[in-house]
Amino acid sequence: YLILQILTLDGIIAYDIIKGPVTSEHFVQFLREHLPLTNTYPGLCSVLVLDNCHIHHSDEVHCLVEE
Repeated sequence: YLILQILTLDGIIAYDIIKGPVTSEHFVQFLREHLPLTNTYPGLCSVLVLDNCHIHHSDEVHCLVEE
């Protein structure tokens, strides 16, 4: 099992537990559902931290974050 989460200074505000590996489709769907909980910089909950995992760097993820 793996967990995708949105973590703030106040705690976790969204998460999804996935059995098996997280695919690009899982990650994009998670972003579509939960990015509305965040704000544009410099507002609260406005910094997105991703590592170098290949599913974090797709064109679709980039477009969702830029919207």
